Amino acid sequence: MKAAVLRKFGFPLVIEERSRPEPKGNEVLVRVKGAGVCHSDLHISDGRYPDVPLPLVLGHEISGEAEGLGEVLVYASWGCRSCVLCSQGDEQLCAKSAEPGWARNGGYADYVLVPSKRYLLPLGGLDPIRSAPLADAGVTPYRAVRRATGWLAKDESTAVVLGVGGLGQFAVQYLKLLTRAHVIAADLNESKLKRAKELGADEATLPNKITRQVRAVLDFVGSDESLALGARILERTGILIQIGEAGGKTSFGMMAVPHESIFTTSIWGSMQDLSTVLDYARAGKLDWQVEELPLEKANEAILRLRKGDVQGRLVLVP
Repeated sequence: MKAAVLRKFGFPLVIEERSRPEPKGNEVLVRVKGAGVCHSDLHISDGRYPDVPLPLVLGHEISGEAEGLGEVLVYASWGCRSCVLCSQGDEQLCAKSAEPGWARNGGYADYVLVPSKRYLLPLGGLDPIRSAPLADAGVTPYRAVRRATGWLAKDESTAVVLGVGGLGQFAVQYLKLLTRAHVIAADLNESKLKRAKELGADEATLPNKITRQVRAVLDFVGSDESLALGARILERTGILIQIGEAGGKTSFGMMAVPHESIFTTSIWGSMQDLSTVLDYARAGKLDWQVEELPLEKANEAILRLRKGDVQGRLVLVP
């Protein structure tokens, strides 16, 4: 089979021929139909996570076809299945979790091995190539918004989405679906701001133009600057959720943040979260942009993402 393999941090992927993996025990072989290209793939490629084993096939947003199951979406957080977090359905938080494209070979290939069919969610008529980004870009903002809903129960509540790329565009839609909040989308890219307005944002503006205090901040950037902005505009007793992985930090302590505010992170999503996202997608309640590229152009896709030359999500097609 053909695969795009990371062999050395900081170097391009190598497109190579490999033997097709053979499933053992409960493993399921999935023929990949689409693999989304995520900013996390850039971080892995750059060596930000040095414990990632090399050589490695990247790709954790995976749709495909499994024998006897048809077209499926792969839930990509494979926990130990024995800890408290796994038992409560939060395998993405398991300390021993193994993810495709991180700890195991992922979806930038013709085939991928999945530990069990329990991690395969039927697409139910959704287009598999278009659906691949739901496995991360779709579910990660859903979990973050779901966790923020308690702060946004009143009509006068305001939520800010910092960064309206692939994930932030979903967040705008979930905020309108799940809350009655006034939604402000903030980004440096004018075309992304325009897209956010099309998706239901009440306002779309440059980050430095936000001067009001807001109830909730969802930070899909995660830089020093975005976290500082979020802390500055957050109301007392509000919530700031960091989702972006730009490596930023902010000061925390008495008088350093608004009184009794909540500062937290949000990581991926549970299998139940992903199931809910698929329900929304099947019902036609979500709108997202996908651009297909052949697997052989994996390096071009990563370069374009690095340059910010992507409006929605790039999906590699074997």
